[in-house]
Amino acid sequence: MAKRLVVSRKAYLDIDRIVEFNNQRNQSTRYSKKFVRSLFREFDKLKKFPAMGIVTGRENTFLLIWDQYHIYYNITDSTVEINSLFHQKENVTR
Repeated sequence: MAKRLVVSRKAYLDIDRIVEFNNQRNQSTRYSKKFVRSLFREFDKLKKFPAMGIVTGRENTFLLIWDQYHIYYNITDSTVEINSLFHQKENVTR
């Protein structure tokens, strides 16, 4: 059974940051629109198969490697909660 998807404010800010970077880099929104559509299709898969990610050292926290991105999320009884999203080449503290 599919779980309910919850996208955190932090994850939305991450998506906005990635979209803005791509828009400036490409001087177009075309790639960003495709990126967002594909990302939410991946979120739909995650709702149906929440354990498809890699177990991390944090309780109930998983890592899904999708395309060139790392998606961190938690699983509860009824939800999949997207916590953050990073491009694999970003230098960030997780």
